[in-house]
Amino acid sequence: MYIDPGFGGMLLQALVAIVAVSGAIVFSFRRKIKMFFSKDKASKNTSRPASNYNQAEGAADDVIDTLSADE
Repeated sequence: MYIDPGFGGMLLQALVAIVAVSGAIVFSFRRKIKMFFSKDKASKNTSRPASNYNQAEGAADDVIDTLSADE
């Protein structure tokens, strides 16, 4: 059986992509399952507090005001 280099490279690339995506999916589900069964759910919360969003919005407004003042 002959596999030319172009097809062989494409086949290898497809296999690497399948392995990478499978690994990412397994890692994601494993983390979600671990968090689901953990006892201390409050400390495992990965969301950022709302105050960080407000600070970021304020900083962005300051930059926009500064850029507008330069014109």
